[in-house]
Amino acid sequence: MKKFYTIIGQQHTSKANYGDVNKNRITKCVFPITAHILSVIEKGEVFEVVAVDSFDSSDSHENIELLNKELTEYFGDSFTLSCVNAHFEHERKAQMQTFMRLYETFKENDEVYFDITFGLKPTPMTIFVSCNYAQKFIPGLKIRDVVYAHYTFEMDEDYVHPIVDITSLFLLNNLIETISKFENEDPMQFLKNVFDVEEE
Repeated sequence: MKKFYTIIGQQHTSKANYGDVNKNRITKCVFPITAHILSVIEKGEVFEVVAVDSFDSSDSHENIELLNKELTEYFGDSFTLSCVNAHFEHERKAQMQTFMRLYETFKENDEVYFDITFGLKPTPMTIFVSCNYAQKFIPGLKIRDVVYAHYTFEMDEDYVHPIVDITSLFLLNNLIETISKFENEDPMQFLKNVFDVEEE
């Protein structure tokens, strides 16, 4: 089943125009994950949404309710919504707890999509690690994409904020690990060839 993860902001957010990664659709919504789901899901297809939040502010609780309302508006009852209580702190112990809680939500044959627009900087890194681990050890699980909305502040209401696909950064880690298993006289040149990088 397709499963969409999104980090929920701790502050109140409002509607904006988001353009999907293929630039085929513009969606006016509060949460970028809504626009991304629209670009991935077929009409009537059942899917899951997992909201990642610390739940330590009234705004974060209100944002969960707002997300549920927005998803219902666009998708009716075709989705289920669950939450992961994450620690938005920098300490190692807090990040490990977030890693474990995320990992526990992954299931066999999940097709995982992750929106890392919101949240403190360590949280997306924790997500990368948990996704990488899950893909290696949970049968059939696939990381389909990792995206974020490039939100530009102080723009007028007609401005379209692009949703950017950064899945290649996630896949790069896996590729480097694979390359390390093979003997190669010039691993960096091999990597440049794979990514078609030209010398400047």
